[in-house]
Amino acid sequence: MTKGGTKSDAIRLIRHALDLGITFFDGAGVTGGVDQLLSEGLGDRRNAILLSTKIHLGPDPAPFSDMLLANKASSWVARRFGLVCSAATVRRRVEQTLKAIRTDRVDLLHLHAVSPRQYPKAAATILPELRRMKDEGKIRAIGITEGFLTDPGHETLRAAVRDAGIDAIMVGFNVENHSAADLVLPRAEQAGIAAIGMFALRGLLNSGIAEDLKRIAMEARISSLSELAYRFSRHQAGMDVILTGTGDPEHLEKNIAAVLAPPLPAEVLDRLRALTA
Repeated sequence: MTKGGTKSDAIRLIRHALDLGITFFDGAGVTGGVDQLLSEGLGDRRNAILLSTKIHLGPDPAPFSDMLLANKASSWVARRFGLVCSAATVRRRVEQTLKAIRTDRVDLLHLHAVSPRQYPKAAATILPELRRMKDEGKIRAIGITEGFLTDPGHETLRAAVRDAGIDAIMVGFNVENHSAADLVLPRAEQAGIAAIGMFALRGLLNSGIAEDLKRIAMEARISSLSELAYRFSRHQAGMDVILTGTGDPEHLEKNIAAVLAPPLPAEVLDRLRALTA
């Protein structure tokens, strides 16, 4: 949801997305405060979609474990200093998430924004616990998201894909930084690890190449920078899902149309890649 939106607006938007055929919804766990909205918006259509959400690896901020701000602070400190909570804390967070979204399972559970310093500890102590929960039927698939802004070279995901102990990755990928096309996606595809693209548009409007991108879009008769960005990311080899976020139904429809549009012409791709060569 954008700032200023209401709970009712969010629920209407979720149901509109369902009506438009969206079948993958990504929540934010206890650090995001949106999973409850997803649960209410999905209602009895829960089984018709794939539900993804996240847990962070920061220490339990007791006695403020249920507070959004405390969990965000815990997650930030943990990423910065390479801290990883206990397996018992992770299990408790998964159970809390299941309760929040009123379901007995999560289709895809991500360890969220795992830093390069956190990853070795997480792989050794947390992933085994998630695999046990997977065996119990509480998680169908295990994923990892990267901190794209602080790890633009994908160090965490490169290690996770190399180890091949997960089912999915959430990777930053856009016109300005498309290094994952070489560093992450080929090996992930080879290992059978699904790739979910994020940051397709975020930040581009204020980037140093925004005006160049707008000019390329206009000259190629592409309706907007948004369409250019989504088509660039959607048709990258090895990419399975592209995330889009909005608080406006009309904007959502335009984003869906962009994702469903054909690949960009080769000459446009060449011009885009030349901007960041």
